[in-house]
Amino acid sequence: MSADADRIARRFSIVGLTIYLGLALATCAAYFPVTGLDFVGLDDPSYITGNPHLREGFTWTGLKWAFTSYDPDNWFPLTRLSHMLDYALFGLRAPWHHGENVLIHVLASLLLYSFLYRGTRERWPSAFVAAVFALHPVHVESVVWISERKDVLCAFFWFAALWAWVRYTERPSKASYVLTLSLLAAGVMSKPMIVTFPLLLPLLGLWPLRRSVSRRRLILEEAPFVAVAAAGAILTLLAQSAFGAVRSLKSIAFGERVENALITVFIYIGKTFWPTNLANPYHSEREPVWLAALAGLGIAGISVLVVAMRRNRPYLVTGWFWFLITLLPVIGLVQVGGQARADRYMYVPMVGLLIVVAWGAADILKGFGAHRWAVPAAAAAAGAACLTLACVTRNQQQYWVDSPTLFRHAIAIDSQNYLAWEYLGASTDWEKELSGRIECFRIATQIRPDLPEPHGSLGRALLKAGLVDESIAELETSLRINPLDTRARCNLGTAFLRANRVDDAVSQFRTALRNDPDSPMALNNLAVGLWQVPGSSAEAKKQLERAISLKPDDPLTHDNLGLVLLETPQGVTDAQQQFIQALALRPGDIAAHLGLSRALATAPFSDLAAAEAHLNSARQLEPDPALRTQFETLRIDYGEIR
Repeated sequence: MSADADRIARRFSIVGLTIYLGLALATCAAYFPVTGLDFVGLDDPSYITGNPHLREGFTWTGLKWAFTSYDPDNWFPLTRLSHMLDYALFGLRAPWHHGENVLIHVLASLLLYSFLYRGTRERWPSAFVAAVFALHPVHVESVVWISERKDVLCAFFWFAALWAWVRYTERPSKASYVLTLSLLAAGVMSKPMIVTFPLLLPLLGLWPLRRSVSRRRLILEEAPFVAVAAAGAILTLLAQSAFGAVRSLKSIAFGERVENALITVFIYIGKTFWPTNLANPYHSEREPVWLAALAGLGIAGISVLVVAMRRNRPYLVTGWFWFLITLLPVIGLVQVGGQARADRYMYVPMVGLLIVVAWGAADILKGFGAHRWAVPAAAAAAGAACLTLACVTRNQQQYWVDSPTLFRHAIAIDSQNYLAWEYLGASTDWEKELSGRIECFRIATQIRPDLPEPHGSLGRALLKAGLVDESIAELETSLRINPLDTRARCNLGTAFLRANRVDDAVSQFRTALRNDPDSPMALNNLAVGLWQVPGSSAEAKKQLERAISLKPDDPLTHDNLGLVLLETPQGVTDAQQQFIQALALRPGDIAAHLGLSRALATAPFSDLAAAEAHLNSARQLEPDPALRTQFETLRIDYGEIR
């Protein structure tokens, strides 16, 4: 190598290292506020703070749960393992969990730059895309929300797999191919949104790789990737369907989903270029049909235009269809949850739009190549854009300090956001702010009286407040709209129990079980109802045992089975084991302490000292004399609102 060539190579190496370092430092600076944030009440309790499996650590049982369980409503074993690792290292110190998310986001950004630069050999457009990706405020939801670890982890493996694919196309080898396939599998096990990965490979073959391979070879190369992606899609649908996360066509018609999807495409484009009024959640509302039709024509028109320009500007095809294709799993055609859209769904799709902007700007800049001011002006504009995005990103993090702040911010943006009102009601303290909680749910029902969820949430809150008749009315309204809602039907049965309408309660629980035969909640609540029917204790025991077989990590069901077993002298020892199991799952379980106290005080194997110790533990957790009678009756499962 000549001296000049060696000097140029060193200079470019230094420039590359500077870009990597600059990206990392800028991203860390933008996300420094996470060091002062805590967990939020949205998903964090079920994923982390209230997840008993994290306490088990890397045991065989914990690993089995990570890879085989669909709870909570998804399948992402690598994400679960990352949370296990964080818990083992940091416990429940939230800043460290936030820091892990930021670290993975930084690495994903660096991999994005590395993949683009390796594929295009154009340093500055690649750096611009990676910088905007790293600093864009739309990504705050994915990075700051600890439960969205699956987003950043999936993107990390996604961009790593794309980098490996580029390497494979440069120098085909089994090692590069297997590496790409393995990284795809890891991405699927982090968040199955990566299932669109195989569809990106032909786009990348057009640009930037400009591959020319036979159709037969392309099919053979793609087949294993399609198989892995399909397996991930199937497992995800099974998980989300099993826990009722997938909305039926009766609750949201397919036509309404298509309309929302078409309009959402342009909303996401708008958020990319003008990231204001960012919130969680965004509520769904029926838009005019003409607006959806106009959006559909816009998407079709842009698609035709970029295809027509593919010879001179092939990056337009790759960027635009990257955006559309990666949005497909989360655009709402298969509706999961009640939100119309979410910032987190743009985490990877935004890259396609940024490719269009970066290489489009580079093309424009070439037209001004004779002007000395062109490059400095472009660099200044890019720097100003990144700095502005970083400032907005830092500011956006203040709304994630806790759940009420997050949802009040969403309501401040749109007072008709019924989902935010419902989530705000669900995030407040039951005991201290019950009246405020009820008011939030009432507002949600007034905004959308046609939806079952707000009525169900209000019915549950009214039940907690002791307003049984009002609770029954709201829950019946919810079930008229959606008769298959297991949670609402169980809550209605509970309300009937409170009204001493035991037969009606048992009837509701049995209906819930017919609609959803594998519902641990329905089984548990049916046992609660049967316990109050003379001669039905054996069936109650049977239902609780089945509930535990379906969901062995639910402390409430272990408590209830323990209480049923206590009623038979020969079941005292088994009852003790149920309460011990409940305490292992939830150490602060008052009912388990009380039940174990009673079991230990019962002959023939009584231990009065241990019984008194558990009774004192219960009193310390909740110093209320009424607790003395709590272990004489079964507890009622009201269910959680998410």
